[in-house]
Amino acid sequence: MYVECYDEVGAQVYDTLLRHALQDLKLARAISAVKLFIDPRDALFIGVVKLEKASQPIYLTDMASYVIEDNVLKIKIENENYLPDLLRVLWSKEGRVNVSQPDRYKIEIKNPTVDAENLMIIDPSHELKRKVYDALFRVMPEGFRMTRNASEGNLICLMSSDEIIDEKWNKKFEEVIEEVKNM
Repeated sequence: MYVECYDEVGAQVYDTLLRHALQDLKLARAISAVKLFIDPRDALFIGVVKLEKASQPIYLTDMASYVIEDNVLKIKIENENYLPDLLRVLWSKEGRVNVSQPDRYKIEIKNPTVDAENLMIIDPSHELKRKVYDALFRVMPEGFRMTRNASEGNLICLMSSDEIIDEKWNKKFEEVIEEVKNM
């Protein structure tokens, strides 16, 4: 983890803020490298985070068994840990009125449109990225609303300012991204 700023005291403050944000969101093990570049004189904030590989997604077949009888998808819950997530996904895809739960371990859907075999319930990489964005926005200076996102793959890359983002800052943004890629 590295914070670059012309003001050493300011760099230490941002380092502390970043460490607290990562700790609060339980991200320490999920990140392999971080670099922040802050220049208050130009109202510029750059944050680049390199992620470790996320755990595997959770599918319906990982938590339940199912059968389709008379055009009704009948799901038998075997692992309740992901039940709220399953319901959220089914409500989103099938509509809340079409999903019935006769008891704690059963869910039924008439005329289902979902592919039960390949139905993803939780995507840990999506959740991990959401938490990293949350951490960066917690550390980003107040009022920095103009943002450029260059995230791809296992890199979360944000450049932000309180002004329209100047083209001259793109070179520094690319440098920080390359540094973190090579860490």
